[in-house]
Amino acid sequence: MRWALVFLWVAACGDNEPAAPDAPPLVPDAPGDIVAQLDALPGVTAPAWTPPDGFPVPDGYRYIDVWFTQPIDHAHPELGTFQQYAAIMHRDTTVTTPVVLYTSGYEAGWRRYRTEPTELLAGNQVSLEYRFYGTSKPVGDIDWSKLTVEQAMADEHAVLALLRPIYDGAVIETGGSKGGENAMAHMHAYPDDLDGVVAYVAPVITSLADARYDGILDRIGLADCRAKLRAVARELLLRRVPLEAIAMSDGETYARAGLDHAFETAVVELEFSFWMTRGEGDCGQVPTPAADASDVALYNFLYDTGGAGGYADAVLDSSGQQYIYQDQAELGYPVWNHGYLDDLMTYSYEDWTAYMPTSAQHPTYAPAQAMALATYLASAPTRIMHVGGEWDPWSAGYPTIATTHDAFDYRVAHGSHWSSGIYSLAPADQLAATTTLRRWGKVATAKAVEVPVRAPLASMATLGPAPNTRHAR
Repeated sequence: MRWALVFLWVAACGDNEPAAPDAPPLVPDAPGDIVAQLDALPGVTAPAWTPPDGFPVPDGYRYIDVWFTQPIDHAHPELGTFQQYAAIMHRDTTVTTPVVLYTSGYEAGWRRYRTEPTELLAGNQVSLEYRFYGTSKPVGDIDWSKLTVEQAMADEHAVLALLRPIYDGAVIETGGSKGGENAMAHMHAYPDDLDGVVAYVAPVITSLADARYDGILDRIGLADCRAKLRAVARELLLRRVPLEAIAMSDGETYARAGLDHAFETAVVELEFSFWMTRGEGDCGQVPTPAADASDVALYNFLYDTGGAGGYADAVLDSSGQQYIYQDQAELGYPVWNHGYLDDLMTYSYEDWTAYMPTSAQHPTYAPAQAMALATYLASAPTRIMHVGGEWDPWSAGYPTIATTHDAFDYRVAHGSHWSSGIYSLAPADQLAATTTLRRWGKVATAKAVEVPVRAPLASMATLGPAPNTRHAR
């Protein structure tokens, strides 16, 4: 469900696709050049990426695609390996230039654009794809039991160890939503790897299903907007036949779950998705009254908020089935009240069997990792900063973070899942957060690029922006 509310937007907002792992370097490199240094690392392939004409390259940066050979099981390397993809935005290798490790928790994101911490630190950036997502998959059948948080943290630890002889500045990890949870989990598992963590809108869910979300949609947002959204959701299900016909023209396929199931799931999530990705500024765009809106207007509103395409075959293959498996195995998921739609529903929203990997046995839920992370964050974490949104529907699952040992937990007033960052904090909090980040990154204010704290090109909870575009929300 966390994945579903993001993935349709990921399809629209993902940046450039990586080249094939065996692609040759696109530009020649002199001996000792950064590409040659990376390519010389054991088990690493590192071709340069040449920006197309008109692509906005920040001053002083170069782009490199990197593939790391990783064991499928770090405890049993004899079980084989897979290629894990990363994108590097390289600036320099001096000790005064930090490295920002970004993880979306899904496919690789922010491949060609700087995240907020990278901009604030004027640092290098490594965007690492999560194991078994996107292109970072074993060849042939996948042993889904190896898709665990423990294995993913070991992947990141191995990557940083390989890069340390080249990049020996401070290391800051960042990510939004699942990626933010991932960054905090890395600090918990390998505290010596990182000098700091900036996690955005990161729930830590410890139940299947997590009852903390019961009633969340009645506690955030605006009451009149809430009523309009629920009226639209009912109207969408009343008109599901003509609206699904429109969906079929979008070019997606739904052999895995079925379009009718995918459409209904998206409608049940509409209100949650709205407060996640849009927020109060878009309340005036809700079709009102819903019964008078055209089929096209209703469909477009659903599509623009998070539609059935989040459950299309291509999305499930790349990222969706992986996240559902992790939900069921150890990450958990929320539950919220959809009683106002129950009389129009055909499927159980709480049954995710149709979205699971077809080759995987249904795992036994074991939340030990998430519970350990929640306990760690509530006790005495250090060098962790969390930025959340007051009106983010995922906020019901935000962890309690003890702020007594160089740890910080900020809230953006009326912030959504997509609009909450250092840039959107109140001025005093923004200054404090920026100062802390630069201290962790061992970057003096005068050394950092003096750009204003500004909204990134897209949310930290997504895979990043499309080339030459800014996301509208």
